Amino acid sequence: MKIGLERVAPAFLRWRRHAIVAGAALAGLALFAGGGGRALDHQLRDLRDGLRSHPASGQVEIVEIDEKSLIAIDKWPWPRGIHAEVIDRLHAAGARSIAFDVDFSSSSTPGEDAKLAAALARAGGSVSLPTLRQYRSAEDTSNYIDTEPNKLLRNKAFLSAVTVVPERDGYIRQMPLGMTTFDTPRPSLSTLVAEKNAEVGRSFDIDYSIEPATIPRLSVIDLISGKVPARQIAGKRLIVGATAVEIGDRYAVPRHGVVPGVVIQALAAETLIEGSVPWAFGAGWAFALALLLILLAIRLPNRRLRAAVFTLAFAATLVAPLATEGWFALTVPVAPALAAIVTAILLSGAALAFERYLDKALTDDATGLPNLGALEAAASQKPVASVVVARIDRFATIAAGLGPVASATLVQRVAERLRFARPGSEIYHVDAASLAWIEDPADETDLEDRLDAIAAVMRAPVECGRPVDVVLAFGLACGAGLGTKQLIANAGLAAEQAAEHGARWRRFIDADGEAIDWQLSLLGELDAAMADGQLWNAYQPKLDLRTGRVVAVEALVRWAHPTRGPIGPDSFIPVIEQAGRARDLTFHVLHQALDDALAWERAGHPIGVAVNVSATLLADHEFIEAIGGILESHDLPTSRVTIEVTESAAMDRPDQAIAALASWRSLGVGISIDDYGTGQSSLGYLQKLPATELKIDKSFVQTIVTDSRNAIMVRSTVELAHQLGMKIVAEGIEDESCLKFLAEMGCDTGQGYHIGRPMPAVALAEFLAEDVRAAA
Repeated sequence: MKIGLERVAPAFLRWRRHAIVAGAALAGLALFAGGGGRALDHQLRDLRDGLRSHPASGQVEIVEIDEKSLIAIDKWPWPRGIHAEVIDRLHAAGARSIAFDVDFSSSSTPGEDAKLAAALARAGGSVSLPTLRQYRSAEDTSNYIDTEPNKLLRNKAFLSAVTVVPERDGYIRQMPLGMTTFDTPRPSLSTLVAEKNAEVGRSFDIDYSIEPATIPRLSVIDLISGKVPARQIAGKRLIVGATAVEIGDRYAVPRHGVVPGVVIQALAAETLIEGSVPWAFGAGWAFALALLLILLAIRLPNRRLRAAVFTLAFAATLVAPLATEGWFALTVPVAPALAAIVTAILLSGAALAFERYLDKALTDDATGLPNLGALEAAASQKPVASVVVARIDRFATIAAGLGPVASATLVQRVAERLRFARPGSEIYHVDAASLAWIEDPADETDLEDRLDAIAAVMRAPVECGRPVDVVLAFGLACGAGLGTKQLIANAGLAAEQAAEHGARWRRFIDADGEAIDWQLSLLGELDAAMADGQLWNAYQPKLDLRTGRVVAVEALVRWAHPTRGPIGPDSFIPVIEQAGRARDLTFHVLHQALDDALAWERAGHPIGVAVNVSATLLADHEFIEAIGGILESHDLPTSRVTIEVTESAAMDRPDQAIAALASWRSLGVGISIDDYGTGQSSLGYLQKLPATELKIDKSFVQTIVTDSRNAIMVRSTVELAHQLGMKIVAEGIEDESCLKFLAEMGCDTGQGYHIGRPMPAVALAEFLAEDVRAAA
């Protein structure tokens, strides 16, 4: 069964979507502010250019001043007559346009300038010469130097700007459409070659998907040597520039490393020739669209659909620029958008992981039912909540017989029946034996009727591989200001108390909690109480009915609390037994009883002493063996020591009881079966017990004079015990007539208020001395 997170973690669900959108927006804005977005967009553009890689159109051709031309014409700068010859040959071959990327701003001889001017005139205006604006730095564009050819030359040709400005990372990525030099707007060389309209102040991205190696080239020395056929030149747009490393006109560009400036000019011209002038959107458009897609995705209820939208958004953000650049020459920066989408995906994944963690953390592994944590989370959303706990009686025994798988099935089937009787309520598995649900305080008026209905449903055996009868006890706890765990604990305690008293259900009241606090307080004080003497032994005399002398005592533990006063054994012994501290208490009582018995012996009163042993200790092997060590550590003969166990304790675990009693009997210790007659022991079982005496319960003894049936029962028990070799102790003797009647029946020993009340060891010593004087 899957837990609805909207029921157990509404705060998480309420803020999860906001957190995803906020995180995505912050990630995108961080790229904006930190400049990381540009770097990422550059890398993505390089990848896209690699995917779109294609050859140049062939319309632009480079006339390169290469290494062999420099070697052949062994002088630089070249005489301008060389450039004039280049113009003449290109013009004669039918070149469409000629553009120089060679600086003619430096002075030359009048004769050389005249040769170049004449060639420009013969070309009829088809040649452009460079003008250049050189900035002091890429960051400071207000500090620059303009250069251009001298007046003689510039009057015979067009002037085009050849300025390239590296970006902060040193790469050339853009080329201007036009530029102002000497206060005159000029087209850029690439704009002029591509025959596009110039626009001062606007730049465009160079298309580096064009492979530079595919741009046709011819060497200047080959051209002026007549080695280049005219058909290679006719109709072409020629750019003359240096490619030789020695000249140094080289720049770093994306994808292709360091290339000559003339190659960059040719690539820029090819970019414009391919179509319209490249343009770009701002990153904010893609970022805004990404946030809209994120908002759409996180509102989708289906996780698979949500993941699909995220995947498509991510893929589209990567692929869309590839399409827009190829078809529309439109560049869209997508780094902030990608950052937002990736962040949203990661946050959604983290949210999903947290949801699954909650599902697992709030679900019982064995049964698949929501667990204690789920109930806590659900109850925390209610201003006032009550909790009902249904406790499966004898669950430990049932589970031991069924095994873990069938036990889990049984719990599931019980939960189904509870859900049937309590429609609309979530049933929680809060511990191995307990199920629970949240009860609206307004519905408590008919709670008893509903619990009766559940009891009716539970009358039929629960099928979990085999039919099992299941009995439920219910506890209700409520109270504003209490934590959910405390409510569950209180309801569980009420259910346990209902089961103990045979009731169907019980409401927890404050007094229950006070009783638990009191018990816990006592347990915390137990060790100190034993060490300080607060726990002490009272001794009740046992009278030999034939001689009239006290022959033994029973040690009865008492607690003299410094602030609470005397605490009765019935108030603290059950608590100590439930807490597993009965061993420590019994050791304390036994040590004290043996010490006191030795003291009485030294005073001339060699009597026996009996110590009670809890039923919880009959299966404690360490305790059973430790008894022998304690007896050995004292000089009192073991024949004067008796261990008393109740008949019900001996019957509860017969094999263990027989083994424990036999072990102690082998030490010479007497064994007394206390409260005989209240249990269900048979004659056969009684024969197996290594007991030396039977102690008849006071409920039979106190009325033997007036109740003939009890008298018959006591008489028959005395005869039976004697036949089995046991002695009889009658407890609860409160008057002389009862004492005489028991003596007439042949009862061996008597105990009760008529003989003597429980008293401290010192008082008992005085009692024994008085007994001796009376006998004398």
